[in-house]
Parts: sequence; structure tokens; C-alpha cells
Amino acid sequence: MLTLQSYAKINWTLEILGRRPDGYHELRTILQTVDLADTLHFTPQEREISVHCDHPEVPTDERNLVWKAASLLRQETGIDRGVRVEIVKRIPTAAGLGGGSSNAAVTLLALLELWEIELPLRQLFALGSRLGADVPFFFIGGTCLGVGRGDEVYPLVDIEVGHLLLVNAGILVPTRDVYANLPPELTNPEGVVKMPLSLELACEAVSLPLCLVRPGAGSKVGPAVRPPRPFGSGTIRPGLLKNDLEIPVLPRYPRLAEVRQQLIDLGAGESLMSGSGSTVFAIFDNDQVRQEAAKALQAAGWWVAPVGTISRDDYASRMTALSRIADQHR
Repeated sequence: MLTLQSYAKINWTLEILGRRPDGYHELRTILQTVDLADTLHFTPQEREISVHCDHPEVPTDERNLVWKAASLLRQETGIDRGVRVEIVKRIPTAAGLGGGSSNAAVTLLALLELWEIELPLRQLFALGSRLGADVPFFFIGGTCLGVGRGDEVYPLVDIEVGHLLLVNAGILVPTRDVYANLPPELTNPEGVVKMPLSLELACEAVSLPLCLVRPGAGSKVGPAVRPPRPFGSGTIRPGLLKNDLEIPVLPRYPRLAEVRQQLIDLGAGESLMSGSGSTVFAIFDNDQVRQEAAKALQAAGWWVAPVGTISRDDYASRMTALSRIADQHR
């Protein structure tokens, strides 16, 4: 058996730059891993791919991103092996925290180990992008800039925040509806400004930017050893946080605006919706104020989770350590 943690993310910023010719929206977002995680247990089996989860709202058939990831990897490599995946769910579903995408990324990384596969970096990123826009980010972790659909990921200098609080009021916010209700100024195709870099060039610039890289294997991806070198910088300053998706969401889901305001009233310095919602996160100066805010919001019946950021180095070492202490699978 191989056991890995599958971490959540938040978006420090999320900007909509316009509608692309392919119908998607051009994004510019700063992504961040945080220390809330699902646990995934992988057990090899002959040919069947099976997914099991303790959360009643998580599908365990072909709709699950874990199942899709395993099936896609098998299809792309010709491997004729199976796996049983047990998901212990702690990240809320459909919450803007990337839980499904993180599960998919970790599944690809785990199966490279279990099925003894080596893939070129570009192929791994391409597989991740086919599964979801956030998936490639979870090959890297830490603080990253995401552009394109959010699936072209560039490591930044890590932002470190120790006193974050995640709050989810249990509201379902369909992502399709969010993008369908963007104001015209955010969907103008003439407004699209792309990063003047390709994912391939970025990979070369940071020297194999994945948490799982086999030493001496060139551009082949395998067990974890080396995190990427960052470029650029990122800091949390007053007024930095921004999410354009709040424009269509907050008027339609006033409870989320209420959550944001309550967090500020309870002492948070900054508060923002993560991704397309419905989770809101807040930054506190110290743990005492954060604990008091958490108790107040729990009393209102809302899900809360105190978390901190995970740097890219820490993300890599956690993934490495977990894979090394797993039960022998060969």
C-alpha cells in the first residue's frame, strides 16, 4: 500500500482577463497550498480500477477524478494494471479548494510509483491539464502563478501565512453558472493578455519544477527528491487579495458576503472567496483571535478549519516522506 496526503489550495488572487477563442476564460491567479488534506491509500490490484470514499457526496465511479486519472494514465501508457484507491475526505467538495484536482494529481504521482512508470514532464502536465485546470499546480505546490485556464503554472517565492481560517457555509455554487454570469468587461476577447512564456520554457527556467523527480533521469518524472527553483516574488500586502469571481457570486449568494463580513468583524485583516466558491478564507494576526472567530462561526453551524500555508519545499518533503514510509508495494 502507498499512502499520500492530498492538500487543498486557496487563491490569493484570481483575475479574469477575457474570453479566449476556445471558449474558456484567460485567468491570472496566485495559487497556494494549505495544510488541510485528504488521505489517499493506493493498493495495487490486477486490472480493476476501484475508488472508495467515506464521503457520501463523492462519486466512486467513472465520474470521480481519481478514477479518471488512473484510467487516463493507463490509456496513455498502455499499462495493464489496476489499483484500489481509498479516499479519506477532509476537504469539502465543490468548495473552491481544489480537492478533486489535488486527488487527481496525487493519483497520477502515486501510480507513477506503483506502476513503475516514467513520463516526460510535458506529458505529465498535459495529462493533468486534461483532467482539470488546477491539477498541474498540485505537481508543484507552494505559491505559484497560474495563467491560461490556470493550468500553466509558474513557481513564485513562497508566501508564508500561519493564521488562516477557512469557512464554508454549505452553499453550492455551480462553477458553470459563475462564469456564465461574468460582467461584459471581464469577457471581452480583446482584453486577453497572455503571459509571454510557455509552460515548456517555464519548466526549463525552474529546472524540473515538480515535487517528484528521479535524480539522474533527465526530464523523466518518478519518486520525489527535488523541488523547483522559484522565480518572481509574492507577498501579502493590504489590498493584494482579489477575486473577480466574487463579482457574479456575492450578489447571488449573499450568505457568502455575510461570511466575509463576519470574518472582518471578528478580527480578520483580510478575507476573500477562494476560487469559484463557496469557501471563504481569512488572514488573522494571531492564533487567539483566529480561535475566537472559529468558535463563533462554528456556533452558527458553519464548517471551519484553521490552516497555514505550505511552502514548496515543505510540500515536496511531505510527499517524499509519506511515500518512503509507506508499506512496501514491490
